Amino acid sequence: MFIPSLPTLNPLQLLPALNPPRPALFPLDRLDSPAAQRFYLARAGVYHTLRHWLSAPGEKIAQSNNIVLMPAYHHGVEVEAVRAAGANIVFYRVDSDMRIDLDDIACKAAQPGVRVVYVTHFVGFAQPIAEVRKIAQAHNLRLFEDCALALFSSSPEGVPLGSLGDASCYCLYKTLPVPHGGLLLAPDVPQATVTSPPLLSTLHHVAGLILTHLELHSASLGGAVRRAARATSQATVDKAVTTVQTGTMHIAEYDLDLGASRWVAPILARTDTEMVVARRRHNFSRLAEALDGILPVVGAPLLPGVCPLFLPVRIDSTRHHGLDKPALMQRLHAAGIDAIDFWCSGDPACDPHEFPEVTQLRHEILELPCHQSLDDDDIDQVAHAMKQVLRNGR
Repeated sequence: MFIPSLPTLNPLQLLPALNPPRPALFPLDRLDSPAAQRFYLARAGVYHTLRHWLSAPGEKIAQSNNIVLMPAYHHGVEVEAVRAAGANIVFYRVDSDMRIDLDDIACKAAQPGVRVVYVTHFVGFAQPIAEVRKIAQAHNLRLFEDCALALFSSSPEGVPLGSLGDASCYCLYKTLPVPHGGLLLAPDVPQATVTSPPLLSTLHHVAGLILTHLELHSASLGGAVRRAARATSQATVDKAVTTVQTGTMHIAEYDLDLGASRWVAPILARTDTEMVVARRRHNFSRLAEALDGILPVVGAPLLPGVCPLFLPVRIDSTRHHGLDKPALMQRLHAAGIDAIDFWCSGDPACDPHEFPEVTQLRHEILELPCHQSLDDDDIDQVAHAMKQVLRNGR
């Protein structure tokens, strides 16, 4: 059994004759818009937008006045991108259910020097972005929507996430089987000059997605092939080719001016995006129901409009046979479930004592896969493995 954390790439999807272009949901229907920019990673879009917003032409602004409000619950690399753009950062509260604190934002938005409010839609769950927009407008602030984890999600009222901010970014490879890809929608941000990523690096990622697909559908054969391919790659290609990594914790200057490869757009064009949303919602609900009464699930039942990135569960060693999150994750990996320790740490400038709910989230939240490459049997295997691990305890 092998259940990957991210969607896999069926090699048939690379054949145009078998996969005609399909209608695209927002924001992919904006790919050819003048407001759209494609980067290797979404963090580059964050950086270029904030650098433009914080540098008024012909005007010198003290960095102390370039304050960006950011959520205390964050990955860390987006904070580095905002800081690299010349900002000072003030963090605001996020509660234990991953909801941003509007009162804390409103209070801090009124402080001198604040210029931008940065909102993250965690795991595909919509934040009250319309209310944040009102706060931003009341103080003449820019609003940035981070939808890196929320591609194809919308508010319960049906408003696509990323459509209300002055700019928004999306991480494509977290939701779709592309080798990399960050999309920026920012009408007033000039097009950045980008370089093409190394072709062999892109092919390396594409091959990995295809091999993972093979392993998902034939664990014994696929696993052997993927291990052999990885060993061969490490001994040959990896020594001669610079592979640009995705999902890294820290910013690299090289990444900020790297564009998306030509391999990304054709895969996007042949992806059934409506199926992606429907399957993710179905898998989330099926897995949440299977774990009901066993583990607390954040976000269940799903609200209308949510396209979940994964299923977040809370792991508390005092309630789960003494198993802490690292121990449980290790056992899941041994059972073939590629669970992820979600955002266990953040930017060092964010005081964990000031935001105890965020500290709790970092300590407890574990990511279980529910993406569109998984069918009902796969989801049932995830639930079974989790139950077995918890039943066996220490």
